[in-house]
Amino acid sequence: MIIAKKYAESLFEVGHEQGVSDSIKKDLDTLKTVVSADQSFHRFAEDPQVSKQSRIEFVEKTFKGVNQPLMNLLKILAERKHLELIPAISAEYEHFYNEANEQQYMKVESVYALSDEEINDIGKAFIKRTGYKRLLIENIINKDLIGGIRTTIGTTVYDGSVQNSLKEISKAVQQQ
Repeated sequence: MIIAKKYAESLFEVGHEQGVSDSIKKDLDTLKTVVSADQSFHRFAEDPQVSKQSRIEFVEKTFKGVNQPLMNLLKILAERKHLELIPAISAEYEHFYNEANEQQYMKVESVYALSDEEINDIGKAFIKRTGYKRLLIENIINKDLIGGIRTTIGTTVYDGSVQNSLKEISKAVQQQ
């Protein structure tokens, strides 16, 4: 969503300049969780009968305690009837945050739950391979892999599973 990306980029730039990008990310993560789960918030955010002033007052009371750059954005969203964009803005902000901190999410699929040591070793190997300073790793159990692992970093998939090896062998045999 282009508008959410623009809001997120502006918020990140201001937060980064003021040295509060970490706390803004935490606040946005919390807001995203709360707002996504609360249907009454969505009804309020989309209600055309709620005045601009009522929306701004709601934001000031409800989100009191967030960093000033985030509060300023929330007031703008309230004024423009865009409060429903909070989850999308949070997701876009996370992208800018991860890029600036040279980190990325990594999904590691395996047949069984990996130990912390195994996860750390995989992380270290992929840090060397990708150049990221930090990988935020999630281990997902996938019995269909038969063995080995399949990792996803951003949109790139590294497949070292037995399932993939068998597919490659099957393709090679069929081509002969």
